[in-house]
Amino acid sequence: MTAEQLWQLVLLGTIWGSSYLFIKVAVEGFPPILLVEGRLLLGAAVLLVIRWWMRQRWPARPVWPHLVVMALLGNVVPFLLIAWSEQHIDSGLAAVLNATTPFFTVLCGVLVFRVEQLTLCRAVGVALGFVGVAVLSGAGLAAFRSASTQGQLAVLASSACYGLGFAYARRFAHGAPLALAAAQVGLSAVLLSPLVFVSGVPRDLHPTVPQLLALGTLGVVSSGVAYVLYYRLIASAGAVVASLATYLMPPVGVVLGWAVLGESIGWRLIVGVVLILAGMAVVQGRTGWLALRRAARL
Repeated sequence: MTAEQLWQLVLLGTIWGSSYLFIKVAVEGFPPILLVEGRLLLGAAVLLVIRWWMRQRWPARPVWPHLVVMALLGNVVPFLLIAWSEQHIDSGLAAVLNATTPFFTVLCGVLVFRVEQLTLCRAVGVALGFVGVAVLSGAGLAAFRSASTQGQLAVLASSACYGLGFAYARRFAHGAPLALAAAQVGLSAVLLSPLVFVSGVPRDLHPTVPQLLALGTLGVVSSGVAYVLYYRLIASAGAVVASLATYLMPPVGVVLGWAVLGESIGWRLIVGVVLILAGMAVVQGRTGWLALRRAARL
């Protein structure tokens, strides 16, 4: 890794990991549906401008119906679930639970689309990841009526959506990466707009400056600039280096939640992070362990 690739990697991991902090701040001033629509509109605007500037061609016509499915699975539903969940759980916990996405991706690829094989290594990795979830939650997931439990389950459901969306994209999405991202995020904003219209804007909506800034950062940076950094990193350093960003997300989310919002860090959170990161590495095999070792040295 060059110095430029290193700072791009750290910046990308920080952007993705800090998004849970910004959601926690923004959702105190905006209903989840308005927060997500604002995020999608800002992200789409950034990506559309960048796609136009880079002159990437739009996906072929047969791909667009698949982009609608990807928009629902990869943006609309999980964004809403995470925003709602952070009304009830800490941002650091949401960041760690959302790191289970690779496990759902493997399961969906094996069981739904049959584009993956469930090797012993991957099965062990998935099991490790969900043991980490069990440690994080303790016996709490059995108390379904608890708002905290519902929040945790909502994040896990968002991870399942992401996993299904990634497996679906591998099977059906073809085209220039940034053009695909711009189309997907733009479609997401369009698909959610009828629900926004029906729900309306609360009369007592008076967001503070920090809440407005958090929403703006989520849209412009987390849903716009992050895509550009990700694809630039893949092009310059390869997918192995780019995958390091996913290993940085849980620690960044936990540390920022503790430092900025005063969220507690207990032994369950630490052990859960370790188990989930180890599970991610095992799922990805030799490549994953290499990525985890590099991430530990950052």
